Amino acid sequence: MVLTRRSLLQGAGLATAAAPRATSLGVLREALRYRKIDSHNHLTADGPRKLIEAADLLGIERLAVSVPFAATPEAFRKSNDTVLQAMREFPKRLLGQCIVDPVYQKESLAEMDRCLDAGMIGLGELYDQVKISDPLYYPIIEKCIALKCPIMMHARADLGLVRKGYRLDAPVTTSISEDFVAAARRYPEALLIHGHIGGGGDWEYMCKTLRTAPSVYLDTSGSVTDDGMIELAVRELGVARLLFATDLNFESGVGKILAADLTEAQRRAIFWDNFNGILSKRGNHAN
Repeated sequence: MVLTRRSLLQGAGLATAAAPRATSLGVLREALRYRKIDSHNHLTADGPRKLIEAADLLGIERLAVSVPFAATPEAFRKSNDTVLQAMREFPKRLLGQCIVDPVYQKESLAEMDRCLDAGMIGLGELYDQVKISDPLYYPIIEKCIALKCPIMMHARADLGLVRKGYRLDAPVTTSISEDFVAAARRYPEALLIHGHIGGGGDWEYMCKTLRTAPSVYLDTSGSVTDDGMIELAVRELGVARLLFATDLNFESGVGKILAADLTEAQRRAIFWDNFNGILSKRGNHAN
């Protein structure tokens, strides 16, 4: 079957209600051909079972999950407890990511020990309390290096964040690509993951900026699904630096990889191999 952008949207139920059933089934069969690890997802109030049911429809075997936005030690411990409980309920499906707030240095370092000792794979989705390049993050990054675990962080490329004089639609403490470049220059051995290419703003600027930081990975999640997005990321960064992710945008998250002009080997690298390689550094590979 020849996949087009329209057939993918139809197959995901996002175009017309009159999409032919044969097209829908063909797209789903294509999606199920590939093993997948979702490197950026979240638990919601519906609980982990609904998340896994959605993943099953698209052949997503493992999901890295967190409950972000907690901005006090008590709150981030509670969020992490929710993730730990979900991991116990679905140990072969869910990969826990620990959230912390570097403003609370002592508590964050202790929480990292607690969560990683309990089986979490790394940090994420860290949010916008502090930029990834801020010195407050140095001890946290250094601990992640020692423990061989990744750090996945929320990032945007809104015009107001990357150019002076424009309206800000996000906190000034939101990390942008330059912040990842600065952190990577200081810590080239760190496993830094720039969150969601499609999360908002100028994704071309994002990719071109990250060219100068070859140790930084970029995940493919986000609700933005512009034509050419994945192809440009491959050209600018190389396929080995892209990690499949949905951030709860399941159909479009899978569809943008299937619709991109990629080889079989490139799709398999993005869907599975690249993030699995990161996990293997700590012995958490999904095979």
